[in-house]
This record gives sequence, structure tokens and C-alpha cells, in this order.
Amino acid sequence: MTAAGTGSQDAAGARAGAPASHGGAPRFAATVLVVRETDGTVETFMVRRSAKSPFMPSSLVFPGGRVDEADAGGGPLDGDAAFEAAARRECMEEASLDLADVPLVWFDTWCTPSVEPRRYFTRFFLAVLPPGAGGLACADEHETHDGRWASADEHLQAWERGGIDLPPPTLCTLLRLQRGGLAALHELAQGDLRAVILPKVIARDDTLHILMPHDPEYADAPGEAADVPTRVHELPRRFVLTSTRWIPQ
Repeated sequence: MTAAGTGSQDAAGARAGAPASHGGAPRFAATVLVVRETDGTVETFMVRRSAKSPFMPSSLVFPGGRVDEADAGGGPLDGDAAFEAAARRECMEEASLDLADVPLVWFDTWCTPSVEPRRYFTRFFLAVLPPGAGGLACADEHETHDGRWASADEHLQAWERGGIDLPPPTLCTLLRLQRGGLAALHELAQGDLRAVILPKVIARDDTLHILMPHDPEYADAPGEAADVPTRVHELPRRFVLTSTRWIPQ
């Protein structure tokens, strides 16, 4: 396994804070919560991943994707500049959102559980557009489709009706936004974001459970582990796969 910062996309990311992998090596990625205010309501743009996607098929997600060599510009793949460049590029490619002049606020960091063959060490960014902006945003109709602006409440209501699936990190982010607004995300940005949120996956009675680091069973469960970041305590302790959706417990 190649050390982080040497140019390998499959680097474990030691310098960036990514844990060593017992399964597939986590690849660096960036995702962006793009928001705007419309008639006093904060909306965020989301896209549905292709049903043919090998990672989170058909899920509603924020625009984002892998950090590429070009994003690093000759620097390390785990550098701040590389993550931000990937965030801006992916927003343009997946959603036609030009964030060239929009400040990015890094507010969270997650890593895919070690049981998964495809793993991503992902920084979450916030991009706030001027009121009414983003009218040209749309899905690329290749990797993503069904692009939509909606409030956190509306996205979560669609999820509760069973119309969409939200991966746990996406669901957690929408819950934070719903409860605390943009101020909650800006507060997260002041914390130790190099302390990654690394869930574990276990099977119980033929049902999959995602254990968050503050779940009582996390420490003794098999799989790669990480410390418990302070910011995780306000999130659900676990998610249970019911039908086609992850339900917080």
C-alpha cells in the first residue's frame, strides 16, 4: 500500500487522516452541499445516481466524486487544494454548477466501512450561492439524473415516503441542516475535521446494520475502527437496512 501524498489514488491517506485499510484502500473524494436561499427557504441541490452505478446506485446524493491527479496539480492527492479542486470540478461535471468564485467550507469527513470493496475517504464541503442563483443546475443524465433543488425538509420527506434512498452520510448531513441550519455546518467547520467518521457494518438476523463510532457495539464489532469524533454524538448511533432504505435507530 502506497503512502499518501506520493501520487497513488489508492493511497491509505495517513497524512490526510484516512485509516489504513483491511479491505479495499480508500480513495480520496469530495462532495459538496450546494445551497441557495429562495423566498426565505434554504434549498440544496441533489442528484440521483445512476441505477448502473457500482457505488450507491439510485441513491439521492450531493454532487461529488473522486480526487484525480489533475486536481492535485502536481501536489499531493490528500492536499487541501486537491480536495477543493475535485469538489469544484465534480459540481460542474455532475450538476452544471460553476463554483469557481464560490468559497468552499470543509465541514465533515467520512470514510466508507472496511467491509466495502469500493471505499472513499471523503471531505464534505458547503458552498453557499447568492439568493436565486443556480437556475442552470441539472444532472448530467449519465452518472446522475433527476437533479432537484429542495429544502432539507422536502428531501427528508421524500425519503420518509420511500421515494428515494439516502446513504447514511447524506442523511446525517440533511438532518444536521434541518435541525441547525447553515450555522450548524459552520460550527462543525471549526472542529477537528481530520478525525474521520468511520462506521462499521455487521449482519444480524439476516439484516445489515451500520454502526457509528459512538454505538455501544462499535468497539467490539469486526472491521476497521477509528476514534470517536466529538461531532458524531448528535447523530444516530446506527442505521438498519429495511427493504431498500437505511433507517436510523
